[in-house]
Amino acid sequence: MFESLRLIDSKHTLHPKTVKQVCDPNFGSSDVKRFYFLKVIYILELLYQEDEPFIFSDVDCYFFKDFHLDLGRYYDFFAQYEKQIYGRHTVCSGFMLLKPNNKTRKMFTWILKNLHRFNGDQEALNAYLFLHPFTMKYKMLPKTFYSINFDNGDKVWNGEHVDVTIEDMVMIHLHWTIGEENRTKLLEMVKEQVNDKGKL
Repeated sequence: MFESLRLIDSKHTLHPKTVKQVCDPNFGSSDVKRFYFLKVIYILELLYQEDEPFIFSDVDCYFFKDFHLDLGRYYDFFAQYEKQIYGRHTVCSGFMLLKPNNKTRKMFTWILKNLHRFNGDQEALNAYLFLHPFTMKYKMLPKTFYSINFDNGDKVWNGEHVDVTIEDMVMIHLHWTIGEENRTKLLEMVKEQVNDKGKL
């Protein structure tokens, strides 16, 4: 993230949050919920401290160009698309634009209180949206906010070649793979196609 924001001369102001390693960092590990609790607490702190909308981003996002997102008066948050589950679109909690208001505070308070029932904050977030379908006004970001599962059929990426179809890419979120080494390889594969095919 940091390298890419410098390269594009982003106008966004970055406020990195460093947390102590509290668990095995691999998704699905038995104690990874400790990290999710810290993440949700941090988001709640921002929702109470900030007056203007802000972006929460995982560190494994790489930006190809600067961008502007505006929630306007209607929406409470934007989020990156994750996948379909039983015909429903689900959101990714790793890249979100959040409006500090009573509705987002209530949602993340519910997530914090119920996180022990779920595998992670993302699963809890989508459960809240399913259980309270008319309370939140939110929108999926376009696929130019990219993840590899857009092109590989929602599979965990493990080094295989994938043809990237999305043009005018804003960023890639390097999830849908496991481990730092695979994230680096995935980024290089996508960067090569973005540059060679003029998809930026």
